Amino acid sequence: MPKVVDVTDVRPRVSYRTIQVGPIFFEETPADDDVVQIPGDGLTLSSSDNDFYPLVRLEVWDGPASKPNASWDYERAFCAPLAEGFTVVDLGGISYGTVIVHPGQYHIRVMCRGRDHLEAPLALDPFPPQGPHEDPLEIWVIQMWPAN
Repeated sequence: MPKVVDVTDVRPRVSYRTIQVGPIFFEETPADDDVVQIPGDGLTLSSSDNDFYPLVRLEVWDGPASKPNASWDYERAFCAPLAEGFTVVDLGGISYGTVIVHPGQYHIRVMCRGRDHLEAPLALDPFPPQGPHEDPLEIWVIQMWPAN
């Protein structure tokens, strides 16, 4: 039975509705959608809000990952090559957490829930929160496991 070999939970600050994760080196870029976009060497997760701190969980598995027992508003899966680390970064370049992966081809599953809590304008809040709420309004889970 496959098991988790590395995991991290982080609460990055969202600006302009954007969370960045990667690097992922796409041989062929998957089609974009309005939740996960693929510019350059990574993923841009489109949050539903500005100036807040969602929960982003990165999981590395040694085989096909078990899907968490929760209802998800969004799910997407694809294969892509990864380098040695996989990181969550905000638009200011601050790294919030890294999981270690061995370079190679991986299955990647991205899931999200809570995006419907609020549809924010693109303008930033003039008085943003100084830290995460106790209960995250939005939750992202990114699962990775070797393709071979």
